[in-house]
Amino acid sequence: MVQFSYMSGKLRLQIVLLLVVILTMNVATHAQTLSLEQCIDTALIYNRNIKLSQQDVNIASEKNKEIKGNLLPKLNGMTDYRYYTDLPYQLMPADAFGGPAGTYKEVQFGVPQSLNANLQLAIPIYNPTALDAAKTTRIASELSEIQKIKTDEDVVLEVSNAYYNAQILLYQLAFLDSNMINTDKLVQTTTLLHQQQIAKGTDVDRLKLQLDQVTNQRNTVISQQQQVLNALKFLMGKPIPDTIQVAITENTLVQLDPQIQATTDMKLIDKRLQFNYAELKGLRNSKLPSLGAYGVYGTTGYGKTGTNSFFNFHPIGYVGAQLSIPLFNGTITKHKIVQKKIDIQKTNIQKELVSEKSKLDLINAEMQYALANQNITTVDNQIKLAKKIYTNTVLQNKQGVANITDLLLADNSLREAQQNYIVAMVNLRKAELEYKRVTGNLITIKN
Repeated sequence: MVQFSYMSGKLRLQIVLLLVVILTMNVATHAQTLSLEQCIDTALIYNRNIKLSQQDVNIASEKNKEIKGNLLPKLNGMTDYRYYTDLPYQLMPADAFGGPAGTYKEVQFGVPQSLNANLQLAIPIYNPTALDAAKTTRIASELSEIQKIKTDEDVVLEVSNAYYNAQILLYQLAFLDSNMINTDKLVQTTTLLHQQQIAKGTDVDRLKLQLDQVTNQRNTVISQQQQVLNALKFLMGKPIPDTIQVAITENTLVQLDPQIQATTDMKLIDKRLQFNYAELKGLRNSKLPSLGAYGVYGTTGYGKTGTNSFFNFHPIGYVGAQLSIPLFNGTITKHKIVQKKIDIQKTNIQKELVSEKSKLDLINAEMQYALANQNITTVDNQIKLAKKIYTNTVLQNKQGVANITDLLLADNSLREAQQNYIVAMVNLRKAELEYKRVTGNLITIKN
């Protein structure tokens, strides 16, 4: 049997990881191996949450264009046809017809049929409400774009976590496969010793039990990895039946970008504050008058049916201006302004909270990353020492110096060191992601 001195060199780690790939071919046959960057790039295009967020951006953009349309001239065509079954009455002074002064006589004017066909052009000259609404919707559109970036970052975080979990499970499979090989070799050796009445039957049974436990644990890890890969495919927007595999890298450390940028949370709160101020200005300007010009050009036709029927058209046209001055609306605007001022105060408090939390998160992230970086080196040394102890105990057992209990204790110590390595790697990956998030570099994450 080939003996593995784990983590004694990069070459041996490559051999173990290659063994994992070979032993799991029945699970990942023809699987496409993707890097983290490839998974992120795919998710940023096909993830459904990102697609929904992009639709919100498109809606906000169209809403802004819609509001801007209120500042453009409007042209309307109007047609009105009327047939009077009873002509309207007008009161005429009776003295116009020789009657007594101060009295009136009902008179019907007009003809039964009338037709109006006009074009009306309305031109807004100054409309503060429409101007402020256009500015507000523009800021709302920018806000939706920042929210889209926030969604992108959330997806990057989820994809990275899933990818790292799949990588860690591959490392765990490498440990388990190495343990299975070693334990199987011990079972064979102890069986031969038992046949020669040198070892006890219970020693063989204990080793077989341990082999079964490692085998079951390996099957569980394979199932867990497939579940993680399915989650990764879901995040990427790929069909679940597709087969993919993550790439194994020897580098446990990722070069972090020390450049600290404003986080998306801070950008969001700043844009919300800008939006609130724009709304407040719009409410104040709603008290201002608005001025518009208009013009009408068309034709009006009059006629009647029956004897001597006719229908004659006459042109009509005029221009005008309209000034609208808001005088009193029941103090509604006043209370809206007060509400918006309170909302701005609330947003400023939220900004202080986000700012302080960002500083705290940065300090904690730096500490977590430094600790995780230190722990990965510590457990690396521990796993080398545990492997050395295990190898020496195996040799001592063959020489009859160490019993099966000593061997199992050494094996358990090795497993514990391996598990500590897995935990340390999980903490390191989480610390890397958190550091990128709090420094505003998550969206540019690289493998």
